[in-house]
Amino acid sequence: MLNSFRHYWTDHPFPGNTLPELLPYTPLLAVMLLLLGMSAFFSCSEAALFSLKQTERAALAEKGKLGKIVCGLMKNPEHLLNSILFANLLVNLLFFTLSSVIVFRIADHPFLSWGIAAGSLLMLILFGEILPKNLAVTMPQFFALLHAVPLAFLVRLLQPILPVLSLLNLLSRRLFCPNFTPEPYLRVGDLERAVALSGNDAALLKREQRVLQNIVSLSDMQAEELMRPRSLLKTFSTPVRFEEVMNALNGTLPRSGYCLLTEPDSDEIVSVLSFLRLTATELETAWNEQFEEIIYVPWSASVAEVFDRLQQAERQVAVVINEFGETIGILSLDDILATVFTREQGRSRRLLDRREVQRISENRWQVTGLTSLRILERRFHVVFTGYTSLTVGGWLREVLERMPRTGDVCRMESLQFTVVSADADNVIVHLQNSP
Repeated sequence: MLNSFRHYWTDHPFPGNTLPELLPYTPLLAVMLLLLGMSAFFSCSEAALFSLKQTERAALAEKGKLGKIVCGLMKNPEHLLNSILFANLLVNLLFFTLSSVIVFRIADHPFLSWGIAAGSLLMLILFGEILPKNLAVTMPQFFALLHAVPLAFLVRLLQPILPVLSLLNLLSRRLFCPNFTPEPYLRVGDLERAVALSGNDAALLKREQRVLQNIVSLSDMQAEELMRPRSLLKTFSTPVRFEEVMNALNGTLPRSGYCLLTEPDSDEIVSVLSFLRLTATELETAWNEQFEEIIYVPWSASVAEVFDRLQQAERQVAVVINEFGETIGILSLDDILATVFTREQGRSRRLLDRREVQRISENRWQVTGLTSLRILERRFHVVFTGYTSLTVGGWLREVLERMPRTGDVCRMESLQFTVVSADADNVIVHLQNSP
């Protein structure tokens, strides 16, 4: 056995005696070192950009040209990610190709060849992946600004093949993961369990429990149920000057808090300006620059979906359209947040300065046409089955098959609805509960 061991070491000497064998491959090793640095760059870029929070992106937009480049890249995250992954994959393939060339050419020295193979793999994992990504997530804004220009050049360079990469990505998802759905950050069931568990927690205030319940309800409420109706909105046709708007509003702010602009030849809302988020100086000096584009959502979309879309698009207002593509109202972030943090989930308080359900005598209440049927179902334990309407006004029109008129009477189970006032903007209804 000792002789066999001696013969083995004679035929396979220790790598220290064969290091001169690597001298001809110094250029390849230098190129591998460069590729390792490029791999670290792409890994760091991916981790930094895709770990940016919404507030950090907003802060970057105010940091000059580099910040705007970063925000521009993140507007199309799929193209950016495909570009980074494609470039990183190409660099890693070249790295391992050069490593394999060296390994095969020094195959007569197994210790050295195996050492280079294992060392190349470990260096790529440690210095090309783990270390850059850990460093990037600790300072994402710094590295995002640092890598902005090279990444913008890379995306532009790969622009011709990005549609092909996106198509391949889509086909692979359809083929291997046809039922794959992204996991939400927080499920509605999680909030429902939190509400249920909070019932036995004396430390949780009733207000906090109500807020949790309101958040859960956003996934069940449709945009039509919470929007500001088109008939109650004051709009202006472009172009319009600040003085003209103030004169039309008699110097007072609209109840919505927004100035809504339409196309010159139509009534479709195209841009919006928030009076509440701007100072008087900003309104007067940079009036036209303060308007922002809006997004469009279908009337049947849930309020939770509208909130997500507003957050993703970094917009304040969404225009709600019906099945014919016509504008029927708007829904703003302010409206959604007011629904979450106020006691009454409805529009009467916000739009008409009235309570959703106002008690006027024993077994008699006053509601408006904007009062949600959901509120009545919860309060009076009735179910409006067989109807598609979401509000009292819509339900009356659906039952009467015409516009409500003063004196009209309708009934649903133990509730009797009597129209006491009806105009173009709203309907006032007296509600009597007769068990």
